[in-house]
Amino acid sequence: MVTRYRLVELDADLNESSSVALPGMPSRTRISPDGSLIATTTFVAGHSYMQEGFSTATEIRKVGGGGYGNLERFTLILDGKEVHPRDRNIWGVTFADDNAFYATVATGDHTWLVRGDLEARTLTSLRQNAECPSVSPDGARIAYKVGDTASGTHWSFAVLDLATDEETVLKGETANVDDQAEWLDDDTILYGLPRDDEAGVTDVWSLDTTADATPQLLIEQAWSPAVVR
Repeated sequence: MVTRYRLVELDADLNESSSVALPGMPSRTRISPDGSLIATTTFVAGHSYMQEGFSTATEIRKVGGGGYGNLERFTLILDGKEVHPRDRNIWGVTFADDNAFYATVATGDHTWLVRGDLEARTLTSLRQNAECPSVSPDGARIAYKVGDTASGTHWSFAVLDLATDEETVLKGETANVDDQAEWLDDDTILYGLPRDDEAGVTDVWSLDTTADATPQLLIEQAWSPAVVR
């Protein structure tokens, strides 16, 4: 038997309005603020970002219509130079509006936070060592994960102020987070974590975006939250 996956769009009454096939196991889905665009990330090889040799397919589609195709076909500009790495992987889209978005690009041993432009079909790097970005509701900041090997933590959250380009690392969360953050409000992020003592059980935690904040349990037995605004 062959397992197949698909994306199903639901209307306001939760009735199916359309569906499209996906090339692999779904991992991330995000909708633009105006509800006109959908981004999906699927694994076409491997089952986790934690595995070596994983491969992803990330696409942006118009709701109920056509799409922009695989983001790997967009022009990639890293550190000011157009590059064409064969091993590029893209995931973790978050929308700023109906044209601009942010995402993670990985190639070689490095990851970049990139800004995407749908009309120009470009991905332009902003900084290294950033994964799974999420734009705040007011559009002023981006939360993402950064490697923090010096403290012994594989992943910590960081928040980037887009106006000042100042990054604040949130060191209160010391667990290895394998989730894309969601904003509860302009000052709080949410994310899912597995329990250490109960296999297969996860909870949703909240974390204030100040450097010394400590995580708070928000919802028991839940995972990868989304906030309806």
